[in-house]
Amino acid sequence: MPAVRRQYEVVSVSLPRDLVKRANAVIPKARRSRVITSMLAAFLDSVARKQLERDYAAYYNQRSDREAKAERELLSEWKLSDQEAWEILEMEEASGRRKAG
Repeated sequence: MPAVRRQYEVVSVSLPRDLVKRANAVIPKARRSRVITSMLAAFLDSVARKQLERDYAAYYNQRSDREAKAERELLSEWKLSDQEAWEILEMEEASGRRKAG
């Protein structure tokens, strides 16, 4: 399967001179693009995670006490003990459905 070619676009960004000097002193020239790409991707991912966190908080804050209690009760019913989990794994290993290790 051929590797997927990534599409790139050349952009020009104005940055404070002292920031550019510090980056140039620390990041080798051959890696600057990759470092900047990685940092920008990490920042954008964190923004998306923060928005998801806000959405969850808004959802949970708008629920009634009755809905929250019903969910907690449902979750407690489905909670497996460690012993139950080990028994399931041992049954799968014994039947050959799951390899040990």
